[in-house]
Amino acid sequence: MHAAFSGFYRPLRLQLPLVLSFFRSNQFFIAFLLALYVILVHSGALLGYVQPVGTSTEGGLLYHALFGWTAGQPFFAAAMATLLVFVQAVSVNALADECRLMGERNWFPGLFYALTVSALPEFLFVSAPLAALTFVPFSLWRIFNAYQKPNMTAAIFDGALWIAVASLFFPPVLFLSVAAFAGFGVVRVFRLNERFVFLIGTVVPLFLAWLWYFWLNKGGEFRDIQWGNLIQWCRFGIVWELETFLKIGLLVLFGFGFLIGIGSQFGRKGNQTQKFVGAMYWFLAIGGLIIFFRKEWRWENLLLPSVVIGILLALTFQNFRNKLWAEVWHLIFLIAVFFVQFSDYLLPIFSFQF
Repeated sequence: MHAAFSGFYRPLRLQLPLVLSFFRSNQFFIAFLLALYVILVHSGALLGYVQPVGTSTEGGLLYHALFGWTAGQPFFAAAMATLLVFVQAVSVNALADECRLMGERNWFPGLFYALTVSALPEFLFVSAPLAALTFVPFSLWRIFNAYQKPNMTAAIFDGALWIAVASLFFPPVLFLSVAAFAGFGVVRVFRLNERFVFLIGTVVPLFLAWLWYFWLNKGGEFRDIQWGNLIQWCRFGIVWELETFLKIGLLVLFGFGFLIGIGSQFGRKGNQTQKFVGAMYWFLAIGGLIIFFRKEWRWENLLLPSVVIGILLALTFQNFRNKLWAEVWHLIFLIAVFFVQFSDYLLPIFSFQF
């Protein structure tokens, strides 16, 4: 009986799409596979099966200048999102490699970041939060560079500066300065003079942007866009329908994915990696809290903690003792993502009643 079961198990194992096995390598050509993966998870929007739901006017000055033209053009909005996600996934992977977050070099961080920021249909189109995410890995990189090193004022300045630049795409990202400030306090002894450097790094991009708009006699426009609606109170105007519960269920699945890996994130890791993970949890917490300071409920705002979630998911899946189970769970995640993305087409087929 055992022999019969083994004979059944081996073919089953061979038939599984072993996606993760390719991304366990650190070879450069895997970037091309990552690009194909990003296109795959955005295929619904690129092919027109998933359409944007409403438009948001919450973007900052740089977002409207660079991506405002995509409003009302779903294909180009989806194409720009696909390009942004690929660039960001490569940046996240480079961050993890450079700072040895994974222990062994691989493409898991980029893969799971791409999956995270493509989970919901609203994530598949370019948005202000998605554009702002481009700069978060650079801030984290500078925070990690400052780990127990003297005279790292340049890194501290840069860590604050990148968050400020991101806020020019999505103003509420400025709250992540609190996370960056706390992150520096986690990885080093954060002296008083370094805190002043951090403050200066936060102010400089905003001051230069204001100066330019003031020169153009548009100082009021800068103030209204960047500061006018920075703090609001969320009204949680969510339409409670079946699709809403599916989205919440998918987010819970992602949350469960990195929560079960908390032991692997802290256990059996060096003190440096534990410090880095502790700093990332500040970004996770503050990024999650930002949604409570937006008047309008928009699913895109949930993108802000995605850099940290992608890395923590990568740590979770890398530390699966059974690689087959890692493949199975990745496949479950992928199926769940596609099910939510195509729920408008799939739910009638299954005749779900709510």
